[in-house]
Amino acid sequence: MNRLPARNRRRRDRARLGLVALLWAASLAGCGHDGPDTAVGRGDRLLAAGEVEAAIAEYKLAVRQEGRRPEILLRLGHAYASEGDVEAVLDHVRPLLAAGEELQFQVVAELSEAARVARERGSPDNMARAMEPVLELGLGLVPSDLKLPLARYYAELSDWNRALPLYVAVLEGEDPPEEALLETARAFQEVGGCREALGYFERFLENAGRRERAEATWEYGSCLYEVAMADRAQGHPGDAAVRLDRMIELGVPRNLLDRAHYNRGEIRMAFGNLSDAESDFLAVLELNPVRSGPLVRLAEERIREIRFGVR
Repeated sequence: MNRLPARNRRRRDRARLGLVALLWAASLAGCGHDGPDTAVGRGDRLLAAGEVEAAIAEYKLAVRQEGRRPEILLRLGHAYASEGDVEAVLDHVRPLLAAGEELQFQVVAELSEAARVARERGSPDNMARAMEPVLELGLGLVPSDLKLPLARYYAELSDWNRALPLYVAVLEGEDPPEEALLETARAFQEVGGCREALGYFERFLENAGRRERAEATWEYGSCLYEVAMADRAQGHPGDAAVRLDRMIELGVPRNLLDRAHYNRGEIRMAFGNLSDAESDFLAVLELNPVRSGPLVRLAEERIREIRFGVR
């Protein structure tokens, strides 16, 4: 028994997969069933048999004979989607979106299929290109299996305004991958949203392995410090102290530890906790053994003030 090569079998299966839905969508456009001897009918039989190129030829003939009828354009879009020809899919189905919501579901399905094929073929640019009209319609129409690849694509381009909503949508779905938590935290960090990033870092670190923890912990500590400083500047020293406690407990980033101790010392001193404040100012000196850091003189003044009541 002769078997089709694997690639051809995949093409055949892709072509068959959406054919029933395609015909249903075409019926929504108000069209009857095309007879078996018409170009559309021949194209449908060829598409069902996995003869995609021959089906496309028949559908093109139908366009020449009958014009750009929606049901023919959908069939062409479906056939081109199974081939991964993004530009051809866009050319044939994107105009149908202007006709209203009636065919929206099928147009989104064909664009999504084209995006999947492009992704499988290692062309993330074409994947994103195919999904542009879908994103314009709304994030809720993006299939769940394409949200994370799209988020990562835009993150690679540092297009955080597009990447971040997709990451959040991934985490709102069922069983999101653990790494999506870290990627979401980093996306928030990139747009200045360290406060929002903290929760995602914490959720990731709960189950992260040793290798993954190291870099993520450094980033988490950096965000803790940034948010603590914002809390203190906004008149919330108690919240700032809690975040500084956590950062100092982590011990990273090490280049910010002296600042963390100094600021926590200032907060403790303001609360009248002089003994613990002195410990923080002494830690600043320990972290600068050659006494050359910018906070050394300030820490020494605070220690004198606590011990002797003078600056």
